Amino acid sequence: MKRCLQGMASDEKRNLYFVSTNATSTFRSIVSSYPGRLTLVTIQCPNPDFNKEQNRWRMVRRMLIEAIVDLLHTNGQVYLQSDVESVLLVMKEQFLSYSKGQLVTDGDGGNCIDNPFGVVSDWERHVLARGAPMYRAMLKKM
Repeated sequence: MKRCLQGMASDEKRNLYFVSTNATSTFRSIVSSYPGRLTLVTIQCPNPDFNKEQNRWRMVRRMLIEAIVDLLHTNGQVYLQSDVESVLLVMKEQFLSYSKGQLVTDGDGGNCIDNPFGVVSDWERHVLARGAPMYRAMLKKM
């Protein structure tokens, strides 16, 4: 978080906020206090613990997905990204399953869409520099 704040200050960016928290338990309360519409949620490169089977596929929990879907404005988007294809596929399936039909795949449904933001994260830069692919999906609330 310190690095994010330093980067923000050095680039003289405004209207950016960083919160260090457990999103599963606090997302709903934090976002509910936001006065505007929630139109985009990004989950980028979660780090599963492949050494512990019970943690292997728990990047996002049902409680978090349900909170995101409840608070996301109609036509809002959920952007998922990982450098591990199976991680992306599990996250995408969880979002589609737990959204009770409110989320659909946006676009052609592929998992190798281009980064829609034009700005890469540090991890994304690292992965692409070594010649590995990034897997992405965009979902939309109906």
